[in-house]
Amino acid sequence: MSNCSFIITIMSHKKFSRNKQEKIDLIYKTFFTLILKRGYHKTSTNHVAKSAKISIGTIYKYFPKGKEDIIRKYFEESMKNFFERIDLISINNENIREFLNHFILELYKNHLENKGYIIAFRSAIQSDKNLLKSQKEEVFTFFKDMAQKLRKTNESFKQVPEDKLVEMFIIIYNLINAILYHHLSIMEFFDTNEKLVNFLSNLVIFCLNYLRKN
Repeated sequence: MSNCSFIITIMSHKKFSRNKQEKIDLIYKTFFTLILKRGYHKTSTNHVAKSAKISIGTIYKYFPKGKEDIIRKYFEESMKNFFERIDLISINNENIREFLNHFILELYKNHLENKGYIIAFRSAIQSDKNLLKSQKEEVFTFFKDMAQKLRKTNESFKQVPEDKLVEMFIIIYNLINAILYHHLSIMEFFDTNEKLVNFLSNLVIFCLNYLRKN
């Protein structure tokens, strides 16, 4: 293969990947917008296809199980993309407060940027018992995988049993997200981000100490 052909092949692949992600993002955006307007149970893949002006086959190409797949894959991608920006391996007893401040601020920004998606996502899983059960399983699996990786690479995590580490991750993740959701979507707890971040950092440190002892 000539250099020219090789470059064309690379560019074509990048264009295909970009177009694929653009379609997936369009499906997410349309799906969650419709949930906010119609509710989860009254939103179908046909509604999504019509509103997004794409074929129903395109939706099932990327989400073979329909609505449930859209919810599941959105959560997986969101978690993966967020935690890829967070350097968990570097945590130690000396830098934990600095790390928590950074982690919570990034999570706050994520909530703020994706507020509509998060409201629609919560609405969907709260309206369907099977979705809620699946969501709990996804959260457990995600943090179990994370705990296993971290215990291999970080001395601080090696000292904590895997099941206890998973439990701590899940409790703290759910606690922070619940408070951020309430603060941004229902009623503000604090008038500045700095106060909110400091409060949550102190709360997480208290929870960590409590969970380690119990």
